[in-house]
Amino acid sequence: MKNTDYFGVVSNRFNKSEEFQIGSFDVKSYYEEQFKVKWLATKLKIFSFVAHVNEIDADDITNYSSSCVDYALNNYKGLPRGLQTGLVAFNVLISENVSDKAIEVAVSRPKKRFAAFEIPIIYDLSKEKAYYYTKTPMWGAIYYKYFREYIQKNFIA
Repeated sequence: MKNTDYFGVVSNRFNKSEEFQIGSFDVKSYYEEQFKVKWLATKLKIFSFVAHVNEIDADDITNYSSSCVDYALNNYKGLPRGLQTGLVAFNVLISENVSDKAIEVAVSRPKKRFAAFEIPIIYDLSKEKAYYYTKTPMWGAIYYKYFREYIQKNFIA
């Protein structure tokens, strides 16, 4: 699959997008909010970022994901995080060349943050396969089933 095809598929799943640069990455960004009573009546602010690079190594996915969540935290609006509101950043990095070390980073447990979730995702265009954390940690357990469904619905081509 070509990167332009992947961007087209993902863009069709969202209402609107923005394009800008985060660090050295040209990013397509999507934003929405969800409220669910089963999340203890919290509102989740959902930031999604997608970027293409020629190849992905462990440092690329780590730096990209960290930069994306920092952007989301700095551009977050509304009640302070933790007061019936939280944030998740789905950080999708796509490429035709993905290192095994990068995959290890993507499938490992994401960093813990207060009322914010950093979800690094790698989409290997050559294999048409996504790599991300598929388990449910104790921290934020009420959200992780939704996170996995969201990834499947929006980022798997």
